Amino acid sequence: MAVDLTRVQPPLKVYPPKPNQFLLKLIRLVTPFWLRGQCGIKQIETRYIDRLVEATKKFQDGKSRYLLAFRHPTTDDPFAMLYLLAYAVPEQAREMGIKLTKTPHSSFVYDRGISFWAGEYINWLFPALGGISIFRGKLDRAALNLIRQQIINGKEPLSMAPEGGTNGKSELVAELEPGIAQIGFWSAEDLLKEGRTEEMLIIPVGIQYEYSAKAWGAIDQTILTIEKECGVTKPEITPDTRYQRLYDLGSYLVQWVSDYYKTFYGSYASTDTTITDTDDLATRVQDLADRILRVAEMNFGIKSKGTAIDRCRRLEQAGWDRIFRNDIKGIAQLSQVERSFADQLALEANYSNWHMKIAESIIGVTSDYVRQHPSPSRYVEVLKLMWSVLQRVTERDPDSVFKETPSFGDRKVIISVAEPLSVSDRLPEYQSSRTAAKECTRKLTEEISNSLNNLIVRSTL
Repeated sequence: MAVDLTRVQPPLKVYPPKPNQFLLKLIRLVTPFWLRGQCGIKQIETRYIDRLVEATKKFQDGKSRYLLAFRHPTTDDPFAMLYLLAYAVPEQAREMGIKLTKTPHSSFVYDRGISFWAGEYINWLFPALGGISIFRGKLDRAALNLIRQQIINGKEPLSMAPEGGTNGKSELVAELEPGIAQIGFWSAEDLLKEGRTEEMLIIPVGIQYEYSAKAWGAIDQTILTIEKECGVTKPEITPDTRYQRLYDLGSYLVQWVSDYYKTFYGSYASTDTTITDTDDLATRVQDLADRILRVAEMNFGIKSKGTAIDRCRRLEQAGWDRIFRNDIKGIAQLSQVERSFADQLALEANYSNWHMKIAESIIGVTSDYVRQHPSPSRYVEVLKLMWSVLQRVTERDPDSVFKETPSFGDRKVIISVAEPLSVSDRLPEYQSSRTAAKECTRKLTEEISNSLNNLIVRSTL
């Protein structure tokens, strides 16, 4: 049952990990079938798995601890990670003649808010699989302590997505959050303080998806559907006009939404005319996202600072603070008047974050991504992002065609493992000064990003 975010709720509970081996075995068994049946993945390609086999052997022998830093383009990525550890690594280990003491697995970090859209079952399923929930929009000390304990003392390594959330693009790594590098250094320090000799590693893992040429028909039909729902009438699409149609559609939507915010939100959504008049769609998209976020920030009294993603996380947390009330001891004991005011505050917070959700989806819609390499996969990914924006805009309309994301056919997933990055080797420099620590964290984050970028396979279609 979904949580009613338009009414005041008790404080959010934190569910600590409680691994259930029977459930884990069951999930492992169904993973290949889930990938094929639910995710539409009919082909799995793995690359450089030997690197993870060797790191896993060292982990099981007590010679190292490691973090898996995996790419996060879609919500299907956790199943790809399950397949990597439960199937690809053991198979590669057998080919290499390396005997692992048990089937690999990893604990993982997930956003506490996932259950709001995925369902309450997440609150028992993920902890049973070793999941650690975290509040992304604030300093979650309790979660960070659990993460550090898992890394240095857990029976399994830990997986994290350094991009934070899904970015919708298999062939473009989003700006990484510095958290995973910082946690790596903290863990290396924890090991050193305990007098332990294990090497602390971070292992980047690439995940990307490819659609076949069979997707072109669904791609053209999706462009036509969005045009029709926006009131735009144009002739049939041809391969020669496809990119221009996609660009024109994106440009139309950006202009229409920009005008809407300018008309109804005035100075909070105003911008320099040199930006709105530019032909660079990517610049206009980023400017529009900024102005939408400013409207939500105005509602919460939050200053605009940091990246767009940072601002989205702060707004999300501000909304939760007004819905899940830590300052109310018992909602049932509230008077009718008090309850009505609390419900109104929750309703306003939820509506304010409606703007944030639109901006969050808009951020990923760019024209260059397709223009640089107009493959079926890139068209599909941009159209899915565009569809997501329109889903959120029309979510209160039960008859909206945007309720269900269109199917673009079967996919292939490519899972790649980069060379492990030693955090321990960087620790002496990290500990030399506060300035050095900050610079080491920045450099390690950059190296993780470079490793993930180097794992990307350019589509041949």
